[in-house]
This record gives sequence, structure tokens and C-alpha cells, in this order.
Amino acid sequence: MQFSIDRDSVCMGDDVASHRLTLDVRPHRTLGSLLAQALRKYRLASVGGEVSWIAEVTYGGYRRDERGLVHPPVSHALALLHVPYPEGETTIIPLSNYFLAMSLREMAERAGAAEVILNFHYLSEGARWRPEEFIARYK
Repeated sequence: MQFSIDRDSVCMGDDVASHRLTLDVRPHRTLGSLLAQALRKYRLASVGGEVSWIAEVTYGGYRRDERGLVHPPVSHALALLHVPYPEGETTIIPLSNYFLAMSLREMAERAGAAEVILNFHYLSEGARWRPEEFIARYK
């Protein structure tokens, strides 16, 4: 069974080559284990400041329903990842234990014939604040 992994480009020059790769995976593995493998082997950039990434699983393409409305691909957020700069530990916040525990076979069945992609979406403002700092800033 094949799954793709991809990430957003983060700056000029980073978009020269594709970041997508395709892996042969065992169907009994979970989305969480695929995400863990990706985090070990797939570099997420930190560009001159603290950034965050949303890891999500996406399948299907844009489609038009019987009324002519266009629907985007289906996406499920899996985790929020924070990459500190210039040093420090990456923080991972799981967002959906249901999907993280789902087998790759079950996700592929959900997708039908559509490609399934583990996407990393870049968020340029990834600062971490303590609750009191956040409240003081936005009160």
C-alpha cells in the first residue's frame, strides 16, 4: 500500500523541488505511526523564528455535487507541531486520537480510489505563550 507525504514550502528557493515522497507502508499500521515515521525522517524547517506546522491527512480531490457546488478534498487535522528557533525541542500536540489510531487500510478504504496524503502545512507565526501572556496581549 502506498501513502504520500508532503509539506508546504517555507521561503523562496524552498519551492524549487517537490517535497512530496511516496512510501510503501504496511496496511495494519496507524496514521499515528506514519506521522511518527515522518517526523523522524522528514525535515520540517524553522525559518529564522519559531514556527508551527499542522499535520493533516487529506484525500480526494475537488468535486462538484449534483447542485453544482464545489467541495474541497477531505482533510482531518492530526497534530500541531511547534519548531523552536534557534534551538530547543519540537513540541507535538495531538489533535485527533481517533484518526491517529486509525489503520492505514481503514483510511484508504475511506478514501476509495483517491490518493491519501499526509500533509504538513506551515504556519509562519508559531510563537508559544503562557496563558497569562496570551490573555494580557488579547484582553
